[in-house]
Amino acid sequence: MTKKVKLKIIFVSAFIAILTLMYNVSHKYFIDNYESIETIHNQKSVKDLIKNLNMQLDFINSSVKTFSKWDSAYSFLQNSNNSFIYENFRDGTKTLNNLSIDFLIYTDLKNNIKHCSCEKNEELNSEFYKKVIRLLSGTKEVQSIFKHRQDIVYILKSKVLMTDFKGNEVGYLYAGKFFNKSLFKYINTSFASLELVHKELYEYDDAVSYNSLNNIRYKTIKTNSTIYNYLELRDYNNRYIATIKTTSYRDYVLEGRKTVLLFNIIIAIILLIIFYLAYRYQMILHNYTEKLEYSVAKRTQELERSNKELHELAYKDYLTKIDNRRSFFLKVDKLLKDNIFRKDLVHIVMIDIDNFKQINDKYSHDIGDLVLKEFSKILQNNISHKDLCARLGGEEFVLAFTDISTKEVLFKVEKIREETQRTKIKIAENKDLYFTASFGISDNKKTNNIDKILHKADAFLYEVKKSGKNNIRYRE
Repeated sequence: MTKKVKLKIIFVSAFIAILTLMYNVSHKYFIDNYESIETIHNQKSVKDLIKNLNMQLDFINSSVKTFSKWDSAYSFLQNSNNSFIYENFRDGTKTLNNLSIDFLIYTDLKNNIKHCSCEKNEELNSEFYKKVIRLLSGTKEVQSIFKHRQDIVYILKSKVLMTDFKGNEVGYLYAGKFFNKSLFKYINTSFASLELVHKELYEYDDAVSYNSLNNIRYKTIKTNSTIYNYLELRDYNNRYIATIKTTSYRDYVLEGRKTVLLFNIIIAIILLIIFYLAYRYQMILHNYTEKLEYSVAKRTQELERSNKELHELAYKDYLTKIDNRRSFFLKVDKLLKDNIFRKDLVHIVMIDIDNFKQINDKYSHDIGDLVLKEFSKILQNNISHKDLCARLGGEEFVLAFTDISTKEVLFKVEKIREETQRTKIKIAENKDLYFTASFGISDNKKTNNIDKILHKADAFLYEVKKSGKNNIRYRE
């Protein structure tokens, strides 16, 4: 995978990750806030609905109770004011409308009906009136809710007394209001619709109580687009009557989602532009870096090649490619210093190719160079990586052995000598040249000074040369 592909994957992954994080954070922050506002607003709307309903019922209670403490009504139930009904409830009067009620019943103390007034309604008949009286017959003053067929009715019962509350009770006033569309329209200010349903709440979110309405339980259910509130109505004996169902749309959350979507689209566009510019900048920088790295690598290779050439010129013999005099002395000096602590024996072998001047004079310097090269190969093939091999100059060579015994050194040197005398150099079609070498060996038993060791090895080599050449000399 190229760097450009990796860079593209990194930028795309980072863009998606940041966009996802921004969406989740914004969605969490904004939508949660909108839902919190929606919940608070819905709770307020529910409580306002109950409060408005209670205010309407409180108005009815106050009006009806005032109407029940009226001298004219009191004398009517005592059969001493026959004009009361005509004056207040004849056709054309708006007494019920003024009281905000749908029906009114006057009874004596035995709950015998003395008068009934109602708005035009087929449901309001003698059977209905008797049901109202029967439901509230056990108490003297009370307000409650009951269900009549498919209708919900708010009713109240009040004692009929004189205006100053003096005198004995002479009867009762029953009044009621239907929970119909007109009532819902009056009390509803926040919901899309209100309706009565049969849904008893076994689990609920909260309960609210007011003067005319006690223990109104309600539960809220939310869908993706709609909020449903269920308000449970019970009578004064806490028996379930009906449930008001409200419907409203989740405008806050829906608008919040649109806002979040728009916000994230804008953020995505901004991030896309930023990431594109950053990617383009990185690509330009990457291309420039690649060119620079290529240039540096090329110059480094050239420098390494030059350094290698310089190193070989400084530390390698130009002809045989083995260590030269300078390199040997640096390495052997370090080797001898290290062996001071290890107490290892270091053997130095001075070598000289026999009759090398005659070879050059007789066969030419080119043949002499072939001899030097071939002898260097023999030396390299018979030493380990820990040993040293160098050309000191002309036909002189030197070896340094470490970590091996004198016997092993002598064996290796003898092997080199034998291989040398067997080696032939082809100088013509049917003519070969053979050559030999002499060896002088010394060690660091008595001194670690390389000059002294070499001097001793050179002395042994000189003795070999005097005594016939092609031999090895070593003395402890």
